[in-house]
Amino acid sequence: MQNRQTGAEAASLLPLQRGVGPAETNRRERISLAGTEPAGTITLGLLGPLVLERGGAVVTPSAPKLRQVLSLLAVQANAVTRVDQLVEELWDESPPQSALTTVQTYIYQLRKLLKLDDVPAEGGATPTLARHPGGYILQLPDLDRVDANRFEQLTRRGRQELLGQHYEAASETLREALVLWRGGFLEDVSTGPLLYSHATRLDELRRTVLALRIEADLQLGRHQEIIGELTSLVANEPTREDLSAKLMIALYRSGRRADALGAYQRIRSALVDELGLDPASELQRLHQLMLEADPELDLPGDPGTPAAPHPIVHTGYPVPAQLPAEIPDFVGRQHETDRFTRLLTGPDVQGVRVINVVGRPGIGKSAFVAKAARGVREHFPDGQLHVELSGEDGTPMATRQVLAAMLKALGADEVDVPNSVAEAALMFRSWTADRRLLVVLDNASSSDSLRHLFPSGSGCALVVVSRTPIGALPGAVRLRLPVLSVADATRLLAQTVGERRVSQELDAAEQLAELADRLPLALRAIGAKLAGRPSWHLSRLVARMTDERNRMNELSYGGFDVFDRLAEAYQTLSARQRWVFRRLAAADGGPLTTDEVAERVSMSAAAAQAVLDELIDADLVEELDANSAAPRHAVPTLVRLVALSGVLGTSWWRNTGDQPG
Repeated sequence: MQNRQTGAEAASLLPLQRGVGPAETNRRERISLAGTEPAGTITLGLLGPLVLERGGAVVTPSAPKLRQVLSLLAVQANAVTRVDQLVEELWDESPPQSALTTVQTYIYQLRKLLKLDDVPAEGGATPTLARHPGGYILQLPDLDRVDANRFEQLTRRGRQELLGQHYEAASETLREALVLWRGGFLEDVSTGPLLYSHATRLDELRRTVLALRIEADLQLGRHQEIIGELTSLVANEPTREDLSAKLMIALYRSGRRADALGAYQRIRSALVDELGLDPASELQRLHQLMLEADPELDLPGDPGTPAAPHPIVHTGYPVPAQLPAEIPDFVGRQHETDRFTRLLTGPDVQGVRVINVVGRPGIGKSAFVAKAARGVREHFPDGQLHVELSGEDGTPMATRQVLAAMLKALGADEVDVPNSVAEAALMFRSWTADRRLLVVLDNASSSDSLRHLFPSGSGCALVVVSRTPIGALPGAVRLRLPVLSVADATRLLAQTVGERRVSQELDAAEQLAELADRLPLALRAIGAKLAGRPSWHLSRLVARMTDERNRMNELSYGGFDVFDRLAEAYQTLSARQRWVFRRLAAADGGPLTTDEVAERVSMSAAAAQAVLDELIDADLVEELDANSAAPRHAVPTLVRLVALSGVLGTSWWRNTGDQPG
C-alpha cells in the first residue's frame, strides 16, 4: 500500500509558509533542534520525507521495510508497538511464514544503526529500543524531538490560547506548529494500514490547525493580509464552508462587500451542484448580515483593539444533554430536591457550586440526581454532562478517559486531548471557563481524580454521587439521602403492585415497607415479586419476610438483588471496620454506646469511636441520640442481616480477614 499523499496535495496546505523568516526556513531544512547535538541524541522527522538523526548526523535508513518499522515505532514512541501491528503494517493480510523472524531482524538492524540498548536505562535518560511482552518500545527521553509530537503539543497549546482569547500568542504558536511540516506525512515511505491511519489523522489535524491560525489572524484584524491565502484555500476546497466564511469576513472587513457576497454565491453554487445541499444556517446568517451591512460585522473603532469575534468562530459546538432519563416510579424526596435546587441555583451561591450526594447502596442516589438535575437544566444552558466513574465491575475509569469523554461532548477532537492528565485537565478548564455547565460524576469512590474534573466557569456546577462522602472536595455541600418515609414507601409499592391492591391491604403494605427498611431497591424487589404473583395477598409475603433467615432471599427477584448490593459495600471496608461492624451487628439487646462497642471489640473508646464514625459516614451504622452524652449505635436491619449472613451459612465473604491482627 503506497503513501496516499501526493506532492500536489501537500502543497495545497502550505500557503502559510509565504514570508517565513530565515530561522524558520533553516528549521524546515534541518530537523535538529540545536546546532550541536549530544552523541546519543535521536531526532526524527516524520512531517515530510523521513529523517533520522543521531547526535546531529543523518542516519536515515534506505531499506523500505526498515523505514516502515522505524516510522511505526516513532509514531508510537514511548508506547508499546505490538509485533502483530508491525506484521500488519509490513505485509497487511499476507505475511510470510518468516514474518516474526524478519521483524526481529529489523529490530536488530535498527538497534545497530542507532546504537541503542535493548534494556531501558535508569530514569529513561537515554534512548532505547526495548523488548516488551508482545512487542517493542522506542523509548525517547524527549518526545519533542519527534516533529509529529511537537506539532501536536503546539496544536494543543495554540487551541487553548485561542480559547483564552490570547490571539497574538495563538497565531504565533499555530504558525510554529504548521512550519514543522516539510511536505506530506512520511511522503517518501511506503505505508501500510497503520501508518496510513496516522497519516490521515495528522493531515486532518493539520487542516484544523490552519483554520485555527486563520481564525486567530481574523481576530487580530489581519484581514487584508490573509485574503490571498484564503482565496487559494477556497479554490482548492470549494465546498468547505468554514474557509469560505473566513474569506467572506476578510473581504467584508477590507471594504470589499461585493466580493464577499460573490464568495457566498460561489460556495452556494458549489454545494448545490456537487452535493445537492444548501449552505449551513451559520453561513446563511453571515450572508444576511452582510446584505444588511449589520454593525455586528464591523471592526472596533480603535485600530489597536483586536476585532470582535465574528459570527462564525466554529461550526456549532454541541450542547450536551447527557442526564439519564427519570425513572417512572420515582416518589418522594421533595425536601432533598428543594435543597438540591437551592444549592445549585440560589442567589447567594458564588463560584462553582459543588454537591456530594451520598447514601447507602440501594437508597436511589442516581435516580434522585437524574430527577433533581433535570429540574435545574434551564440554569445550565451550555449543557449537562454525565459520566459513570466506575464500570459495572467496579473498575474506576481512567481520569484521562473521563476528561476526553467530556471534552468530546463539548466539541473537542479526540486527537487534541493531551495524553497527560494534568494537561487534559487544563484543557477542560479552558473549555468550561465561559460556559454555564452542569457536570454529574456518578459512582465516585475517591477524591484522587476528582480534582482534575472540576469545571472552572463561575456559572458551572458539579454534582458528585458516591456511596460514602468524598473528602477534599473544595466548597462541597454534602447531601445525604435518608430512607423513604412510610407513606412514600407504600406509594412506591403501589406504583408497581397497583393502587387497589395496596389500599386493600394497607397495613400489610406498611409492614412490607418496614421489613424492607424503606429502602427503594428493596421495595422495588418486593413490588416486582408481587407484580409477578397477582393472586398473592400482601400479607403472605409479610409472613415469609418476617423470618429473618429468609428475608434476603425474598429481596432477590427480577434483577433486583439487595444482598449483593449491600455485600459490595461490606467488601469495601477495612479489616478493622469489618470487625467492629460485625460485632455491633451481632449485639443482642439493642443499640450500643461507644464504650459498650469498645468493650466488645477490645479497643479503646477513642479507637472504637473513630471506626464507628467511619461506618456512620458509610451509612452502614446509624447514630441514635446524637446530641446526648452517650450516643447509641445500631445497624439497619437489612445491613445487619448481610453482616450476619456468614453465621447463617453463606460464604460470600470467605478469606476476607475480618478480625484485625
